[in-house]
Amino acid sequence: MTEVETGRVSSDWSTANQMSLATIFMHKGSVLYDSDLQETTLVAYEQAIQLAPYEAILHLHRGHALEQMGRQAEAQSAYEEAQRLGYDFVSSYEEERQP
Repeated sequence: MTEVETGRVSSDWSTANQMSLATIFMHKGSVLYDSDLQETTLVAYEQAIQLAPYEAILHLHRGHALEQMGRQAEAQSAYEEAQRLGYDFVSSYEEERQP
């Protein structure tokens, strides 16, 4: 049996695997967001956050989904968590405004 089959996988592999899955869920959420499937979008972002809770960008995307759903207080909490984890709203805003 391989290490994967027995469950004896190094933490580096496990972390990399979780980040890959989180990225997949983030992209899934982005596609769904563009398709206006709000509840399914939120679920995808929340699945990504379960896998990578310290990734600020995931909380930002969750905030966008919640805001689109009219859940302002929850969206604000998600944005605050993104900022607490290091997301820089000012720099992102400035980058978007440059020609």
